[in-house]
Amino acid sequence: MATLAEVKAAITKVAEEGQSSTVDGVSYTRANLAALIQLQDTLQGASDRAAGSRPTFRGFNFSSMGYD
Repeated sequence: MATLAEVKAAITKVAEEGQSSTVDGVSYTRANLAALIQLQDTLQGASDRAAGSRPTFRGFNFSSMGYD
């Protein structure tokens, strides 16, 4: 699997040079820059969770307090 640093470098290369970049054997171009950004977000989230730096959100049910 690609590292976060590799994905960030590929995003920068595609954005600045308008050329393609390859990460883990998959070529990305400006046309699918969104796929690289999504991969970056996924890797960043996994990294944040592993480091314990991402807050945990809990749902809260207001209906039990009479706020239907």
